[in-house]
Amino acid sequence: EIVDPFGASVSVTRAPDGSVREARFDLTGLPRVDGLLAGQPVGDVPRMVERLCGICPSAHHLAGVRALEALAGVGMLPPTARAVRRLLHFGSALETHAPRLLATDRDGALTLKRFGKAAMAAAGSPGHFPVTAVPGGVLRPVLPSDLDGLAGQVRQVLAVAVRAAERQLEADVPQPAWLGADVALVDACGHPDLLGTHLVAVTADGETRTAVAPDEWDATVAEQSPGAAAPRPYLVALGPASGRYRVGPTAQLRVGALTTPVAHSLQQAWLATAGSAAAARAIITVHAVEAVVGLLEDSSLLGDEVATPVGGYRPGAVGVGWVDGPRGLLVHRYAAGSDGRLASAQILTPTAQNEPWLAALLTRALAEGTGPGMEAAVREAGECLPCSSAPEGAMGLQVRESGEGN
Repeated sequence: EIVDPFGASVSVTRAPDGSVREARFDLTGLPRVDGLLAGQPVGDVPRMVERLCGICPSAHHLAGVRALEALAGVGMLPPTARAVRRLLHFGSALETHAPRLLATDRDGALTLKRFGKAAMAAAGSPGHFPVTAVPGGVLRPVLPSDLDGLAGQVRQVLAVAVRAAERQLEADVPQPAWLGADVALVDACGHPDLLGTHLVAVTADGETRTAVAPDEWDATVAEQSPGAAAPRPYLVALGPASGRYRVGPTAQLRVGALTTPVAHSLQQAWLATAGSAAAARAIITVHAVEAVVGLLEDSSLLGDEVATPVGGYRPGAVGVGWVDGPRGLLVHRYAAGSDGRLASAQILTPTAQNEPWLAALLTRALAEGTGPGMEAAVREAGECLPCSSAPEGAMGLQVRESGEGN
């Protein structure tokens, strides 16, 4: 569907005294895509998932394939498959975050975007929609010539990314405290990992919840309004009222220490100043470049074993696949039927998970006065929303009020 970026609206509820009680972004114009997958032959799902979203196609591609692997009971993938997938995912993070830098550093943004696209192409996905991963692994290893081409650019690209992050930190404005949790994926040692194997939540008071595996998803997160455009997900252990959480670069920087040295140093500066989502994106961009640098030194990218055999999909099985995409945690949950089709499919996007955070920011912005405050709130927490692509000051948010004077 074509979504009008200038047709966005905010629903405001006022108290009897006229004060703002709550403001929420209206997500009803963004239909869920789960229904496109339910009932489809399992073998057709990878091709469909590649094109579910034009904004984060690689994230959906990898999350969907991971969910299918869970349905089939696939264990550890070959090292080459893991490395090639990581190259695709980090390249996608660069390609997605780069346009956010256009306003302050056009040449730098183009350099980062081109490098991200080159990394994705080296991983086997030269077009907009990725075709790298298949259940059990990837289609092919990286070609030596592609590896050499990336290696020749990394020094310049890293310098561009670091400069952009430092500029953003210098101009950053401290953000209001978020009273919910931060949720992101981590590796086996608890460090943030965009293709992590476990999910961790850190509450507002700094308490870290136990990391959970994909098969524990149903016991970890529930939706207040299942199937709705705004499902209001929450952490089961904390309940609907206290279990609100956010995802994305801000959460990724708050759940643990980054493993790449330059990004880690920038992360410490960001944490010390209650930084914004824009600065967090810039730091994750640095992390992605450093991660690609590390991958270029990994001989697994050139290996011959690209996939492990995949048996049949177990009827009645539930499979959860996730990635921490450029905009945050993306979860695909599939249930297999007895007829070789998906009995059900649920997709939880970063936009849906960040809706409570966006509501809190919008409520604060309206309570303090309309104007650029609402646009800033949307850009802070809702960058997946079509209206966030509008030029500064031209988002055209429509405010619908109810409850005033009641």
